[in-house]
Amino acid sequence: MAQDLEDQSLQGDQQAGRDLENLWYWRCASDVELFAMAYFPHYCQFDFNEFHTDLFKSMGFMERAVRRARAAPRGYAKSTIAALIKPIHDVCYGLEKYVVVVSNTQDQANQKLRDIRSEVLTNINLVHDYGISFHTKKPGETQYTLHCNNHSCLFTSYGAGVEIRGIRFGADRPTKVILDDSEHSEEVLNEALRKKYEDWYFQVISQIGTKETNIDFIGTVLHRESLLMRLLKNPAYDGAVYKSVISWSERQDLWDKWTLIYTDLDNKNRLAEAQAFYDSNKTSMLQGTKVLWADKETYLDLMKELIEKGKRAFMKEKQNEPLGGDEALFERLHWYRETGEGLVIESTGALLPWKELKDPHGRWLNAYGCLDPATGQTKARAGKLGDFSCILSGLKDIKGRLLVHKDWTKRAAPTKYITEVFEQHMIMNFQKFGVETNLYRNLLLPNIITERKRREQEAKRVIQLPFYDIENVDNKEKRIYTLEPKVTHGWVLFNRALSQEFVGQLEAFPHGDHDDGPDTLEMLWGLVNNRYKASSLSVDVMGNR
Repeated sequence: MAQDLEDQSLQGDQQAGRDLENLWYWRCASDVELFAMAYFPHYCQFDFNEFHTDLFKSMGFMERAVRRARAAPRGYAKSTIAALIKPIHDVCYGLEKYVVVVSNTQDQANQKLRDIRSEVLTNINLVHDYGISFHTKKPGETQYTLHCNNHSCLFTSYGAGVEIRGIRFGADRPTKVILDDSEHSEEVLNEALRKKYEDWYFQVISQIGTKETNIDFIGTVLHRESLLMRLLKNPAYDGAVYKSVISWSERQDLWDKWTLIYTDLDNKNRLAEAQAFYDSNKTSMLQGTKVLWADKETYLDLMKELIEKGKRAFMKEKQNEPLGGDEALFERLHWYRETGEGLVIESTGALLPWKELKDPHGRWLNAYGCLDPATGQTKARAGKLGDFSCILSGLKDIKGRLLVHKDWTKRAAPTKYITEVFEQHMIMNFQKFGVETNLYRNLLLPNIITERKRREQEAKRVIQLPFYDIENVDNKEKRIYTLEPKVTHGWVLFNRALSQEFVGQLEAFPHGDHDDGPDTLEMLWGLVNNRYKASSLSVDVMGNR
């Protein structure tokens, strides 16, 4: 009798355990947030923010025909939820039969599949509770099938723009498409390429499934007319935008003072003093502020990031508010002027004495130069004269700042600007000199060699001028945009003696008629920071590079 009661008690405990397991199983079925916390704690090191909880709530159990668009800041785990945790949840509960993952490049899309594969192979709790697995020892890079109980789901990955037609898994067309950061940060700046990408999306991606197919489009808004921005406004889509800074400080005046202290490169105690200023005024400085993910990034953290990245990058990557081309890039230029004692930085009054800038013989130390030539091969457009050639001479101080000291920004024939290169070298004693040679290297460099040889024969001495061959492959505007935080916060300083043409181009960018000056400045910054390799002009410049 006692044994029977013990057996009944054991059976009752086992049944209670099974009931508890079933309760847990079905709770996680409809609660993706709980599923994430239970099985992916290594991805949930911070409390979820409003974006995460909203996204979890929007993911209905057994949802179909969903069109969902989400714009969230970079680094806010949007890919982790939408392209990793939720697809695994779909397999565990038999919600999808064929999932297509699209990213900007094939490699990026493949990485999404590798992340899913890694969890299935290493997440012990997930495998134990659900039995999710591969039926092969070596799952593929771009395609594999996941199995869970009696359900199977095919995963495939593609790069954006690829023709995808007629794909099936048995009798099933794709039941879910995930587009994760699928837009290109440079191509999105080009109107024709934006239109091409949009056509591909609506004519290819939107058609590869059925009317029941779910589509999740997640990313960061890269342009005001990007596809993501259009989908967010499309009434057929469930769209939402999230910003790192939800509301800005009501005391911007205090933050301006903090910024002056934080960015004063002539103050060796600037970081400690900036922190002390913040600590003393914290309550007032945080008045009215609200951030999306305070556990990860405080308002102070974000203000430091704004300085580091610059306003244009910050507004795009953290606020999903890319600035328009009608807004000037450089809000503030930091000036210096020449005096009898040295160079005086106007914003701080700091003096850079001549002994830090010149040797005992009066020759410049750490001088660099750069040439952006106009070849005259491109005809002037109606209402606009031809491009300028620009020669910039800069100095690198002991703190690593670039001092833009001299410019020669003129419309001139190649013989004149090539001559000016050597005239400037006689004054500046360049350690390095960069020459942009895109498209016409074989036309320009031989003329530079000829002029150097002529001058060497006249002077009866070797001219020590190390040339650096610059062939830019990145988008020009994107390159120039990277200068914004450096210029705004004083890592690049400008001589009051610079020409009005050069300064005017800088202040008008990106909507001025010419950008030869800003382009040369970007190359000079790269030269000073060792981005280019030396080019030998004494050997066969007509041969392979």
